[in-house]
Amino acid sequence: MIAWWPGHVPANTINRSPAHIMDLLPTFLDLADTPYPTKYKGHEILPVEGESMTPLLAGKSRKMHDLYWYWSRNRAVRQGDMKLVWDNSVRVWELYNIAEDRCEANDLAGNQPELVKRMADDWFAWAKEMELKITPDGSDSKKKKLH
Repeated sequence: MIAWWPGHVPANTINRSPAHIMDLLPTFLDLADTPYPTKYKGHEILPVEGESMTPLLAGKSRKMHDLYWYWSRNRAVRQGDMKLVWDNSVRVWELYNIAEDRCEANDLAGNQPELVKRMADDWFAWAKEMELKITPDGSDSKKKKLH
């Protein structure tokens, strides 16, 4: 991301701290000194998942927050440098250290089964919080069974 804000963002600098697109809304709310709503028209709103990038804009660093996602029946979680991936066509968890292996070529899942289990459990806890209807084998529980 390129940011320009005279008097706030140091000129001619690069901050290599990781961030994600989901951090934009919390950043805008932070800069506007506005809280994220908890209800809308009487309905509870899921909490925003990102974190403000305001410290990064000021040239500071931060520890990256965990990232969880689900798209086209594929899923992943990133915790620090570790990324756990479930490709629905492969249907097994794969584990990568993306600080050392940005192309995800060296699957570490077989060497770190405890980490795979913990991160997968964390992913399912997130999916439940997000009200996703996913079974451990990767199927969508809303999908109709064919007889």
